[in-house]
Amino acid sequence: MSTILWQAPGGTSLERCTFEPTAGGWRISGTVLLIAADQPHEIRYSVQTDPDWRTLTVGAHVQSPEGDRRVALRTDGDGAWSANDEPVVDLFGATDVDLSWTPATNTLPIRRLGLEVGERAEIIVAWIRFPEHEIERAAQRYERVAADTYRYTAGEHTVDLSLDAFGRVLSYPDAWLAVAQTTPR
Repeated sequence: MSTILWQAPGGTSLERCTFEPTAGGWRISGTVLLIAADQPHEIRYSVQTDPDWRTLTVGAHVQSPEGDRRVALRTDGDGAWSANDEPVVDLFGATDVDLSWTPATNTLPIRRLGLEVGERAEIIVAWIRFPEHEIERAAQRYERVAADTYRYTAGEHTVDLSLDAFGRVLSYPDAWLAVAQTTPR
């Protein structure tokens, strides 16, 4: 098990995230404290993967002044998704989840794809947006530009992510910076 603490520029947000091996793969869980629209928010989330880092389940609980919201998704790891046991056809073909409030989910495709320096891959994700609480299908690209750097592109947004040897984000420019961590085992 390993833990990382990220901080947003200006100290307006903090996240504690844990990466834990399980009998069936990995569990990523975290708590995010942030300000959105000048209001305090708390998000607790969990993502379960298989041993190859394919997303299997996603759960999130958002607490805000507007009330509590929950998200629960399940996927077969091959692109079929459901919410509350109902198929979500719009997400068909997505291989990963992208939780917009955390850099933790960037680790999923980075670990799963195992790109060599100079290689890149296009993927489809189930993107859960915050604070809108919308879930949509989105195309993304990951390109490994150095041993410890991936170029991440989603729409018009492109950023170079600095990583540790495990694939956790150490720096997501203008969004998150790792300020404390334990070494993954």
